[in-house]
Amino acid sequence: MRRRHWRVRAAMLAAAALAVIGTAACSNDPGAEHAAGRGVERSGMPEIPLQIKGQQDDGLLARFPDAIRASGVLTLAADPTYPPSTFKDAQGTIVGISADFAAAVKAKTGLDVKWVEVPFDGMLAGLKAHRFDASWSGWNVSAERLQVLNIVTFMNGGTSVLVKKGNAAGIAAATDLCGRTVTAQTGTFQAQTVLENLQAECATAGRPVIVPLLIPQQTNVNQALATGRADAALADNTLTAYQARVQPELFEAISSILIAPRPVGVATPKDATELADALAATYNALIADGTYANILDRWGISASAVPAAEVNPAEPT
Repeated sequence: MRRRHWRVRAAMLAAAALAVIGTAACSNDPGAEHAAGRGVERSGMPEIPLQIKGQQDDGLLARFPDAIRASGVLTLAADPTYPPSTFKDAQGTIVGISADFAAAVKAKTGLDVKWVEVPFDGMLAGLKAHRFDASWSGWNVSAERLQVLNIVTFMNGGTSVLVKKGNAAGIAAATDLCGRTVTAQTGTFQAQTVLENLQAECATAGRPVIVPLLIPQQTNVNQALATGRADAALADNTLTAYQARVQPELFEAISSILIAPRPVGVATPKDATELADALAATYNALIADGTYANILDRWGISASAVPAAEVNPAEPT
């Protein structure tokens, strides 16, 4: 869950949606990792994978495609470098908000979950090639994405800004990013859409252009900010709030900035409409029985709740 990607949530103190792969543990020196903004993202949040027990709903299981029901396995792609949505605990187990929802889907349907680790910028190609059933990263809804994917939305999200402790650049509004080096994870909505829109705002305001610094893994995005290679980072606002909470001596989130609030969800290939509908039905069953609210509360993101999961809602205007 890398993706990355399950959206408002700036008001939450801790947060979601989607990854923490290997580079978070490159050093045996905790102080070195801490100084680089690596290795400590996990502190202060739940790390024990959620254990969910409940009665299997055979009616929900029957809604999944024949091939998935025959195998009994739902293959999910995750980029576990994006806490708190998807990351790894000390034993290397994938945990986080997205992992909790995968456990809930397993309990509700009886399908086992098989994780496939994929960088977020490889998710789209993997979905198109049917290398996995769904991308369990947080996908923001956009018209472009809806042309090539099904997105099953189940939370609200938005983009916010993370800066180094002290905010020496005085960033308080989106246009304060003009003329600055701004980093984001490759392939994300922030890298593909938000930065482009901000560049247009800078041009309209007669301000210098933003210097983009796009990096494949979110842990390295955080490191670029911590080491001064970038002046600010763009990310899902649950991630910025999370980093500011668990590393307050390194980072602070700019809560006055919330860009493009919109629904967030998991993605399936465009031709996998039966699977998308089945996942939406399962999420709605989790909303109805209270499991959904319990997961959001566990991670401190109850403000992200939506009344119902949807398949391919229109892009917010």
